[in-house]
Amino acid sequence: MRKFFKAMAFACCLCGVTNVCARPFTMDLQGGVVNHVSEMTSFNLNVFGHWWFPIDQMFFVGVGSGYQEIDNVSLVPLSASFWMRIPVGTAVMPVALADWGYLIGKKHQMFWRVAAGADIKSGDHSSIMATGGYQFLDHAGKGYVFLQLGFLVEI
Repeated sequence: MRKFFKAMAFACCLCGVTNVCARPFTMDLQGGVVNHVSEMTSFNLNVFGHWWFPIDQMFFVGVGSGYQEIDNVSLVPLSASFWMRIPVGTAVMPVALADWGYLIGKKHQMFWRVAAGADIKSGDHSSIMATGGYQFLDHAGKGYVFLQLGFLVEI
């Protein structure tokens, strides 16, 4: 009887692990520009991607990283992220994003950013993402606006 309970406990643990591992894989990659609010004519490169853990079809939490050039200084952001689809529409849905983290580089510092945009469905498991938002650098005390275009994959 004892072996039976051990086998049942192992089976329950295995089912729990496979259920957790069966969560969908979701990631996005976007590229664009980031500019200081008062210097709209100088464009800085901004590439950002996220790995998302879906809470359901509308809410995601994750981690983000990428590459930014701000005032000819290369920075690598690392952030904790939140993403929400707003349930309006089927092919095009509004989205809201928030990131909070640290920029690694010559002028390393904390940052936060918020964005809004559109999730444009291009298939069952892929979307085109278009976002724009505001990024604030704590050490520099400057605000930046950014525009990005990219893709989202949900498997």
